[in-house]
Amino acid sequence: MNKIKPIETLYKGYRFRSRLEARWAVFFDNLGILWEYEKEGFNLGKGIYYLPDFWLPEVKMWAEVKPEEWEELPNDILKITKLAHQTKCGVLMLVGVPEDKPYKGISNIKSNMICDYCLTQHHNYPKSEGRFYSMPGCFEDSHFEDTAKASIAAKSARFEFNERSK
Repeated sequence: MNKIKPIETLYKGYRFRSRLEARWAVFFDNLGILWEYEKEGFNLGKGIYYLPDFWLPEVKMWAEVKPEEWEELPNDILKITKLAHQTKCGVLMLVGVPEDKPYKGISNIKSNMICDYCLTQHHNYPKSEGRFYSMPGCFEDSHFEDTAKASIAAKSARFEFNERSK
């Protein structure tokens, strides 16, 4: 199988390893969610080292971006599970370009339960409560205007012209 090589991308003074990661930074910016790119690496034991893509300090979660579904990446699921356990912080499992939909994440550190998270700033809960809500409702309940706009901004960003998020 031929894998497409990621394109390093500059955005806000950061050199992202891929354009996909930069699009997530644009998405977070448009929602007003603070982020730090590749904040620190971790020794997860048994020779496993890991450098998460994003730290989201307001919601105290890591965010890892993959171009393909997580089910196809069992070793990466093991790594983020170890990261969540070691840091006592959840890990968002982001896939592909940002969309107006819930994303999976490791939420319960003790049981390493995977559930859906709504990434919207709707009703400003991430800033006031310091967390994202897990989504117990149906998929249709998770669509909000702010995440739709942020998704469009992320998809339409043109990094080759050093565009900033608006």
